[in-house]
Order: sequence, then C-alpha cells, then structure tokens
Amino acid sequence: MSHGDPCLPETDGPTEERESYPWGFKITIALTALYLLWRLAQGMGWLFSRLFG
Repeated sequence: MSHGDPCLPETDGPTEERESYPWGFKITIALTALYLLWRLAQGMGWLFSRLFG
C-alpha cells in the first residue's frame, strides 16, 4: 500500500468524534422498546389462552 494514495482514508490524522444523540431521542427509543415488549407479552398471553384455555 502506498501512503500517498488519494483513494485511501487518512489513518495518521485525528479521529472524528461522534456526536451523541439527544436525550429526548434516547427516551423515545427506550419507551418504544418497553411498549413493544409489553405488547409482545400481551400477545403471548392471548395466544396461550387461545391455545390452552
């Protein structure tokens, strides 16, 4: 590999820092995940009652 190839990314320079997601977005994702888990539990309970109840 040549070090002067313009098609290759720079490896000697500073690394770019990734921006953090806003706290509101993180809360929205967490609440959505909790809601979907709750609905999954409800669906499993409904299915269990239909099959064995």
